[in-house]
Amino acid sequence: MRLSSPRLDLGAALLAGLVLLVLALFPVSVAEAQGPQGAPAVIRAIHPVEGQSLDLFAIVIDLSEETTFRHEVLTGPDRLVIDLDRSFVAASAQRMTGRSLPAIGALRAGLFMAGQSRIVIDLARPVLVERADFVRQAGVARLVVQLRATSAEAFMAQARLDSARRMTSRMARPEPPPDDRGDTRPLVVIDPGHGGIDPGASGARGETEKDIVLAIGLALRDRLARSGRVRVAMTREDDRFVSLGERVKFARAREARLFVSLHADSLAGEPDVRGASVYTLSDRATDALAARAAEKENRADLIAGLDADEEAKGGIEPILLDFARRETRAFGQLAARQTVTALGNRTHKTPLRGAGFRVLRAPDMPSILIELGYLSNPQDLRALVDGNDQKSLAETLAHALESFVLATSTPEPAAAAPAP
Repeated sequence: MRLSSPRLDLGAALLAGLVLLVLALFPVSVAEAQGPQGAPAVIRAIHPVEGQSLDLFAIVIDLSEETTFRHEVLTGPDRLVIDLDRSFVAASAQRMTGRSLPAIGALRAGLFMAGQSRIVIDLARPVLVERADFVRQAGVARLVVQLRATSAEAFMAQARLDSARRMTSRMARPEPPPDDRGDTRPLVVIDPGHGGIDPGASGARGETEKDIVLAIGLALRDRLARSGRVRVAMTREDDRFVSLGERVKFARAREARLFVSLHADSLAGEPDVRGASVYTLSDRATDALAARAAEKENRADLIAGLDADEEAKGGIEPILLDFARRETRAFGQLAARQTVTALGNRTHKTPLRGAGFRVLRAPDMPSILIELGYLSNPQDLRALVDGNDQKSLAETLAHALESFVLATSTPEPAAAAPAP
């Protein structure tokens, strides 16, 4: 991954030509651009710009102020990833504006982790970043990322280099220790799916899976915390992206007694399909719907601009399918059955399912994935976005999950009485 300074020499003629074109195409006002001092930079718009030749073009990112940034390329599929520190993405910047370019495909932009935004651009042909620099116009900080078409071989070589740097950086990053090691109550980890740059499924009026499962996850957390009988932690508590591997790593590092991933799917052209389903890990999907759900959820890392194969190699993935303990899977199936029983008439006609979800593959931690309903079904959608229904669902889930964890946890031995 290449670290770019927010101030570089603007003497290159090609970049200068692109800058002039940007200034002409996208005029702005001072009032539109200025933001409070010390606030995160706001990413306001993203534009593609043609260059002076067919193989030269740029991605222009409008911000309220300059910030540090990095860029890298990935393969399978080919993507350009741009990370911007101390920033967040305005709604207007989540779609590319201006004329589309043949080399540029779909764009995704959103919060990637605390204080860091990510822009992922799918590439229709291999390109590499030649230069990247900030220019200012009427108070707007514009990051001009100059791109040039290249060969597949050169693109692959750069992707390998970026991958090696990324792995080195990850290995040097220490894992923060859990802050509740002295608490012996069993731990439930709640994992609201998707988040940040990955919205997940969507409803008819733009409702997003990431927002719905976060709201229900927070309500579930609060309900479990109020009872005080178990500990509870969340893989995310706001609108940020967490990779599939990091979700599992988070829970395993804290020795969770149960890992619960929350989702809400959408089925195009099938508005009559409704109801919740509970999944456990299975080497073979129980049906076509389960296989489709797992394939969709397992693509989350690709959507967010991560190398899914690399994420697997860097964590525990190689051992999961081969050495998943029978006891762990049996406990996961028990938790799933108890959850389905508690959900009652909220469930799909086939409520218990199995599939190869990556977030369920921990070998030493019972894990379930709950599809809370379908955003493509009007009845499910109304319930999933209603605050009272969310609290009711959280109450139902909390009772089932808490009962399972307390019934299957080994009590801590009582402390010996002090000698007289």
